[in-house]
Formats: sequence, C-alpha cells, structure tokens
Amino acid sequence: MKRTDQISLSIETIVFPSIMIPKNSFVNNISIFLLGLVGLSLGYVLATTTYSLTFLYQGLELISLGLIFFALFRLISFKIEYSYFSLIAISYLLWQLIILIRGDFTDITYFDLKQLLFDLNYGGFVLLIPIVAFIPVKLIVLKKLFNATLLLSGLFLFLAILNFQTLLNPDLLDLDSLGMVEAYGKYFVFPIGLLAMNFDLLERKHRILVIVSLIAILCFGIFRARRGLIFMQLSVIVVSSIIFFYKTNRKLSISIFVLYIITLLFVYLSNSAEFLKLSFFTNISSRGLENTRQFVEGCFFNDMTRLDWIVGKGYNSGYRCPGIDDSIFKDGIRKVIETDYLQLIMVGGIINVILLLLIVLPAIYLGIFDSGSMVAKTLSVWICIWLLALYPANVYSLNLYHISVWICSGFCYSKSFRQLTQEEIRLYFLKEINLKRPSLK
Repeated sequence: MKRTDQISLSIETIVFPSIMIPKNSFVNNISIFLLGLVGLSLGYVLATTTYSLTFLYQGLELISLGLIFFALFRLISFKIEYSYFSLIAISYLLWQLIILIRGDFTDITYFDLKQLLFDLNYGGFVLLIPIVAFIPVKLIVLKKLFNATLLLSGLFLFLAILNFQTLLNPDLLDLDSLGMVEAYGKYFVFPIGLLAMNFDLLERKHRILVIVSLIAILCFGIFRARRGLIFMQLSVIVVSSIIFFYKTNRKLSISIFVLYIITLLFVYLSNSAEFLKLSFFTNISSRGLENTRQFVEGCFFNDMTRLDWIVGKGYNSGYRCPGIDDSIFKDGIRKVIETDYLQLIMVGGIINVILLLLIVLPAIYLGIFDSGSMVAKTLSVWICIWLLALYPANVYSLNLYHISVWICSGFCYSKSFRQLTQEEIRLYFLKEINLKRPSLK
C-alpha cells in the first residue's frame, strides 16, 4: 500500500470516528436530501424564468420536496451534544410554527396555495428550514454539500450559455433578464462561495469551475446593475482571496502580481474618462447610489404598530403600500419587503431576529476563536457573510445557500468537529477523492 493511502486510511482511527466514518444509510439519506434541494432549485428557477411548461417544473419541485422531507425524516436527531444550541434552535423552530399558525389565511385562493407550496422566497416551507440544524454533524455532510454546490454551479453555466442573449439584454428595466440574473445567483451560484474559501479541499477542475462561476455571475450582476448581488459576490471574492493568501506559500509572488494589477488599473482609469461610458458599465454607473427602497420602507415603518415590532404580524400578512405592485397584491397590502431583516420582523417581530442571532452569533464565535482548523473558521465567516447579506438581498429563502448556513452553524457548535485539525479534514476529503471507497461515496 502506498504511503499516501496509509496516511488517508489512518484518519479512520483518530479520536472522532463517528464524525469521520458515517454509516451507509446516513450517506444515502444526505445524498437524497441534497439531490432534492438541487432539483427544487432547478424546478423553481425554470418555472419562474422560462414562463413555459410551468406545470412540469412545479412537478419537479413537488417530487424534490418529497425527497427532501423523506430524507429529513430519517436524518434529523434531537439528541445533540451541545444543549444550548439544541434549546435555542428548538425555540426558534417553535416560533416559526407560531408564525405560520398566526398567518393570514383569509380568502386564500388557489394561487395563494401554490405560493405556499412552491414559492421558495416567501412560501411556508421557508419557515421550516431551521430543522436542518438537527442533522447530525459528520464530515460526509460537508463533502456532499460541496458536491451539490458544484452540481448547481454546472447547471448555472449550462443555463447561462443557453440564455446568454437574454442575460445581456441592454434594457435595464427588462424584467426577464433581471429575474434570470437574480434567480441564477440566489439558487445556483451563491453557495459556491463556501467552496471558494476552501480551495485546498477541491480538485483542480473544481477550482476552475468555482472561479468561472463567481466571475460570470459578478459580470452579469454588474451588467444588470444588481447592487445587492454585486456586494455579496465581491464580499465572497475578497474574503476568499484573503484566506487563500493566508494559506499559500507563494505570498511574495502573489503580492507583486496583485500590486501590478492594481497599479495598471489605477493608471488606466485615471487616464480614461470614457471607462464608465462603456456599455458594460452603463447600467450600474447610471443607477449609482440611488435609493430604490425608500418609499417601500417608509410604508413599512408607517404601518407597523408597537405590538407588530415585538411579535410580528404572522405569515402571509403585509403592510399598506398603495401604488407598488398593485397588480400582484390586493387592496394595496404588500406582503413582502426586499430587506430580509424587515421581512423577518414583519412576520415574527424582533423576537424572530433575536432568536436567530442567539443561534448564529455564538456559532460564529466558536468557529473563529475556538477551533483547530481553517475549515471551521471559514464556516463561521460564511455565516457572517450571510448575516450581512440579509440587508441588501432576500437570502432567507429555501435554497442551498440558506441551508448551508444552518449546516455550518451545527458544525461550529460541535466540539468534536472544532477539535479536528486542518490536515485531518484535508486528508479525509482527499481520501474520498483518491481511494474511491464505496462506503464513502
């Protein structure tokens, strides 16, 4: 046996075997769960961006939901080693059920029922996502999460090529193009940022896929002037670059290269007044810092009572905002707001946000300051980026990006995981890649 294989196999005998070597049934269930999420995202994106064969795509969503619930029923366990996390997570999950029970279901129509089932942004199933926190912490979950993310990235590039002409429509107000860029980013590309922070756990071909996907969605975001998307992707790229620079042994050569590129750009931009007039940058430069949410947020603040701020209005409730989306919402009652923090407050009050922060903030602290690997630290940083993204975008949705945050939180709370070293985790990933053992697929 080669020395590499001996080292890889020896990982099985370290102190934490329950994390390193999960049972086959668990592997199958986590694969079904993540495959269901991929199918759900694909079905939703196609249903909301193609405007044809919607019934077929919603059928895919329904089948995917069935797979997700089937797998979750067999995966979740409320016997968790970290009691604080268990207590707060259960409290948060119960509060989500209260929000759903308190919801406004008067005069519910067939369309409203479909929204409840199939809307991955504001549908009822979004409230049940915290149950993912009770999936047992095993490294195979992280590996399968990476694989699902790579699959979504491949789907993104394939669909982007098919719809390239629509994506590059120069009309800033073209709703088809705007919706497509937003959907592709949220449901296909956003999760890949976690992989960008862990390049050393990826094969070379997967690294290329990650880089191409991040650059592509950033370019589409700039062209479509999607400021929230640009902020999120730039945050991921900057943080990933810092982490890569910290890990690499070629710091001097990389520093010189980056300095050269920055100097070149500075010289070019300072001598080219026509730069921002290029068609590629026209939309974002014309939109600038324009506040497009001021009127909607004003309506929201005016409509909220003191009690609403504390406990919220319940699921499917809204605020009076006449003149905005009247063709979608009845009687001027708008049921969504594009700032996720305000959306969380509208349905569940400040209590909703506090319970969420009580879960994720300790997870961030434990992952960064009480862990033995860079992987644990990147999981914490990933949660931080998601918290920041709750303001400029709607990321509290039923997608792999949001699911990954709850999975990362569970990992950060696990003392067994935090005690693993970077080398132990890296060898575990390499073992799966190199040895191709059936029990680890």
